[in-house]
Amino acid sequence: MQTQSMSFRKRPVTACTECRRRKQKCDRERPCNHCVGRNVPTMCNYDYPSPGREVTLGGHIPVLQTPPASTIDDQSSVLGTDYRLRDQIGYAYTGDGNYLSKLQEEQMVEGDRGIQAIKFQRSIPLPETARQELCDICAKLPPRLVMRELIDIYFTEANWYFAVLEQYYFEKLYNSWCSLNDYSTEHGQAPDLPPDLLHFPALLFHVFAVSLQFLSPETNCSRALGVDSFTARDHLSSKYSTSGVDIARIMGALDPTITAVQNDLMRALWLKNCSRGREAWHALGSAIRKAQDLGLHQQSKVYQTPRSTLEETLTELWYDEYKRRLWIKLFSWDSHMAFSLGRPRSINVSDCTINPPLDCDIPADPSTRIPMTLAPHEPPSSFTPHIFQYAICQQAHEVMSLGAHKKNFIDYALIQGVHDKIISLLNNLPPVHRPINPDTSWDASYPNISKQRQQISTAANSFLMALHRPHAKTHAASRHAATQAALATLDAQEQLFHLMATSYSSIYALCIYTLEAGIFLSVTILEHPPADMDILHGILRAIRKAIHRLELAQERVSLAEPGSRILKACYQKIQASAQARPSWHGTAAYEANPFAAASFMSAPFSSGAQIEQSPDQRSEIFGYTSGPGISMSDDIPFDGTAMFEDITQPNFNMEAWVRELGQSDDLGWASLP
Repeated sequence: MQTQSMSFRKRPVTACTECRRRKQKCDRERPCNHCVGRNVPTMCNYDYPSPGREVTLGGHIPVLQTPPASTIDDQSSVLGTDYRLRDQIGYAYTGDGNYLSKLQEEQMVEGDRGIQAIKFQRSIPLPETARQELCDICAKLPPRLVMRELIDIYFTEANWYFAVLEQYYFEKLYNSWCSLNDYSTEHGQAPDLPPDLLHFPALLFHVFAVSLQFLSPETNCSRALGVDSFTARDHLSSKYSTSGVDIARIMGALDPTITAVQNDLMRALWLKNCSRGREAWHALGSAIRKAQDLGLHQQSKVYQTPRSTLEETLTELWYDEYKRRLWIKLFSWDSHMAFSLGRPRSINVSDCTINPPLDCDIPADPSTRIPMTLAPHEPPSSFTPHIFQYAICQQAHEVMSLGAHKKNFIDYALIQGVHDKIISLLNNLPPVHRPINPDTSWDASYPNISKQRQQISTAANSFLMALHRPHAKTHAASRHAATQAALATLDAQEQLFHLMATSYSSIYALCIYTLEAGIFLSVTILEHPPADMDILHGILRAIRKAIHRLELAQERVSLAEPGSRILKACYQKIQASAQARPSWHGTAAYEANPFAAASFMSAPFSSGAQIEQSPDQRSEIFGYTSGPGISMSDDIPFDGTAMFEDITQPNFNMEAWVRELGQSDDLGWASLP
């Protein structure tokens, strides 16, 4: 009778059998707090009532039921206790600093692959309120055909540049997620879910949010979503990103997964494209902490056991490659924001033991190919620019660790040494990806390669400009090198802008790199006017193109409007200075150490960084009008010396500086919203 009465119990039972028998409050962990305290973790089991009515998440994924008990042997129960102890003590899940990691290492060496399989895969029971909230959020997902088109747009238009996701593993998760939807529709209940799938809807929302930033209004997807303008598109993109954040909040950060890391990184990407750099830095920090909790910064070990097949081992090797690629993206973003934007670093290089990833694409079937670099006759790798950026960022870490990014650095030869390393990295690129004299035989088959060359050129030259900028005031050689690197950066940005569709104007990098290089050139020639008229003409021509690009992007990127205003003001100030000085000849701006400067100037920064000639340079300089901007007058203060002092600071934050100066009434501008 007791069994029969319990089977009709209406209130769901969530406590384990031991806590229910002893009438104790259970925390629903596996094992729970009371079973751990009584040293009987193996007795911590759960029984559940029959599934009730079907509840689905917006017709896409069912509400997550409390996971049923699974068969756990003594060894896995002990492992669960170990993970609980780690959470209580604060140990890292990986590394050599605690006995729990060493115990797990010994168990793995003995060939227990099951332990590795359940690592970080504990079930996450969700309260009823959380399940209902998750249901309401997922109801906002678009139909499956629209989702498919948005996913294709992201991987076609955006991922080649950002490389946050690997398509093979994303599609694998997406197919599992869709199969779960089909299963729940057929059976009226959801099967057990691993944590990666629990976090997947959040990642899906952010993929859609970023895809919308690249979506053309003429597509079927735009019509289906009802976004016929950039404003409507950006509004829906913001709503999708907010939904992803809400799901991540529900899931919490106690059980991190690779999907959760990617979700935070996609959030940072979306924020950067919205010119919300400070918030992007915080989202990046969250992704880094989760990745470190997972141990992505440490090289993992793949074990070949007598029970494993060759296909299984190859699959694990490629999965390890996949994790390393995710980590170097986090590393590169952290380094860039530290070196170029003055943010503190979240990653310590001495903590990282990871091996660099291979320069190849992950195959469609990882179980059929051995991980190795490409042969000369094979198609080029789409991941080459990101490995190059990783190498650049390693140099940035070295520069910051030695203090070479600060003014008055004693060992100036180190700056030239780092400069030479970057040039060597450029020269050692695969011929198809070299910015100078590339092999273009693959361009017709792989249209993104020509864009990636400019991406590589931008990464190299923007780093060189940032490397020399703090020393430009005291070293003429650095001033020469930074000027040449800034010109090459603007040239690469111009070519990249023309290679991309107009929808790409929302990419944050296309504005911030242009602003950094354009403002550096403008302020530098105001403080140190060049003696050569050809150099002046080339700089002004590059600045005019930069202003034009920023004007095209200002409706999509909020940073572009104040940036273009500053460049216009600088340009008009240069015109005023040129009119006041009949000839720029005789202004020996680069007289100090001309031989050292010449060594920098001879470096092959970019094939397009040459000074262009014009039959009437003076008329072009004085006759150009920078559009409906401000008008310079003698009573408007414009302190070029103070601006040059600002931009040569070691922790110069271009974004904050542009926004602050763009809202300044001293330049006669109205406050920006």
